[in-house]
Amino acid sequence: MKKILLVEDNAIILDNVSEILELEGYQTITAKDGIEGLSLAKSEKPDLILSDIDMPLMNGYEMLNEIRNDEAIQKTPIIFLSVKNHGQELVHGLQFGADAYICKPFDLTELLETVETHLNK
Repeated sequence: MKKILLVEDNAIILDNVSEILELEGYQTITAKDGIEGLSLAKSEKPDLILSDIDMPLMNGYEMLNEIRNDEAIQKTPIIFLSVKNHGQELVHGLQFGADAYICKPFDLTELLETVETHLNK
């Protein structure tokens, strides 16, 4: 069973996406901010990370930077989920090292296909 870390400060989105992923057969671990997400990424070594960008304490970019600089987890695929949906923000997220970028609100099919694609790389 593939393990996915979901990092999201919105409790409703966190619960809904976690439930959707579990119904699809994935094991999910959840974090409410980037600091908790980074800690769980290091301890749990997930197969994939889904992360919001705008979060308290440590944002998604800061967490991504820490992960990419940690040899034990640096190759973990990271998909950003964000309401920032203009082209410049998308490009910035990918240039910063994210593997994919999904805009909120997102389509369930898009989310699941993107997750599956990056788990199979």
